Amino acid sequence: MNTNAAAAGGLDQIIQHVFVLMLENRSFDHLFALSGIPGIVAATSGNANTYNGTPYAFGDGAPGQMPTDPGHEFVDVVEQLCGAGAKFQPGQPYPPIDNSGFVSNYATTRTEGTPPQSGDVDDIMRGVDARMQSPALYQLATQFVLCDAWHSSLPGPTWPNRYFLHGASSAGLDHSPTSAEMCKWEGLDGFVYPKGSIFDALGKNNYRLYQDELGNPVGRVPHVASVKGISFCDVNDLSHFEADLAAGYTARYTFIEPSYGDIVNDSYENGSSQHPMDGLTAGDQLVARVYSAIRNSPLWDKSLFVILYDEHGGFYDSVKPGEATPPNDGAAATLNASGFGFDVYGVRVPAIVVSPWVAQGQVDHTTYDHSSVLATLERLFGLQPLTDRDRNANDVLSLITQTCRQDCPERIGT
Repeated sequence: MNTNAAAAGGLDQIIQHVFVLMLENRSFDHLFALSGIPGIVAATSGNANTYNGTPYAFGDGAPGQMPTDPGHEFVDVVEQLCGAGAKFQPGQPYPPIDNSGFVSNYATTRTEGTPPQSGDVDDIMRGVDARMQSPALYQLATQFVLCDAWHSSLPGPTWPNRYFLHGASSAGLDHSPTSAEMCKWEGLDGFVYPKGSIFDALGKNNYRLYQDELGNPVGRVPHVASVKGISFCDVNDLSHFEADLAAGYTARYTFIEPSYGDIVNDSYENGSSQHPMDGLTAGDQLVARVYSAIRNSPLWDKSLFVILYDEHGGFYDSVKPGEATPPNDGAAATLNASGFGFDVYGVRVPAIVVSPWVAQGQVDHTTYDHSSVLATLERLFGLQPLTDRDRNANDVLSLITQTCRQDCPERIGT
């Protein structure tokens, strides 16, 4: 679809407001493989990893909170995707992927602290019962469109994947930032994209930013405020969201962050991001809260709401990531610690597309990554792509139908 095709087709009249909520660190199989939703590409008990000669099959029984934080740095994901001991050689192609190293990595990595007890290593292969443990997500997945081929934008951690959502690039960043880098970007300087961010492209009056204000107050550190041109003052408490939507809301794009819980002690507890160390309940309540606000607002019949996860958090997934288009945005090599070319997607993550203009109970097998959000915004609102990644990304506009449904639930969840 060319840049103006959506506008020419009148889609910009049907969908005038796009909302995105990005949660944390869960793979598609971990959340949805055991959901019973028909038609999804998902792991079964036939999928296994072997560690120290013992096979560990994918199965149920995921703990409510993981005993330790699974690794998800660039080096961790290389091992998870390519097998025990796999290494990435700078400037070389990504090693062959067979998704065989999730258990070996969880059992041994120290990037997030001490490894788990030996009896807990199979937790990384366990899925949740979404119907019971995350009922709002399950209900939206069955009432609207569940995407089973949405991948994180690179095989690595939270920060660069979140940056891809905002700029179809991480400016070469392939790792969790150092304390010095965090202070630099969250201070006066801001994280700079060679080609600018989606917020630059939209213009100040065309977007709104929110963060969940509930839970541990130390978790109220919006990642988006690290982007150049965005300040903490630009991020509103979600407590204002419902009233804002009812009062002449004009923003074309709204991005919402969860609370990240206790980030000071790295426990992430009492947040709403669904971090593996915290649990699913508060994040599920956040999903229900955001959906209900949009659903019961004057904007509902002109809205598109996408729920995403930044990356897989180390959890097993059975689908091999494919080749990706590098951003090719002229980013300096300064932040690229591994020599990675951003030519392979990251692990598959859950994604749900919600709108009265999409079919009920559809499973979409289209390949997406976080730059697909930007491709959707750009093609919907007549903006130019920022990098080669979003220029070549699939958008979700093909999911829009000609019928505005009248059967969408007014409230969801428990």
